[in-house]
Amino acid sequence: MEFSNDHKIVKSKDFKQWILAIKPKDVRDNGISERELKRQKAKIRNGKLLNSKVKIVKILLQLYKEIKLDKDN
Repeated sequence: MEFSNDHKIVKSKDFKQWILAIKPKDVRDNGISERELKRQKAKIRNGKLLNSKVKIVKILLQLYKEIKLDKDN
């Protein structure tokens, strides 16, 4: 069940807009390089799907969930 929810989040427009808005310094502490962040942003801009099984996308998804939970509380 968790996978299907993650898959839906990764496909969501809100998640993609969030990735396009973040800066490399915001995710550097989480092990995401500037180059890899640029690659993921390029995929979004080119209309390609993000793979929710890739390590970088998993890290971004976890950060997104944490931020979303903080906003809800």
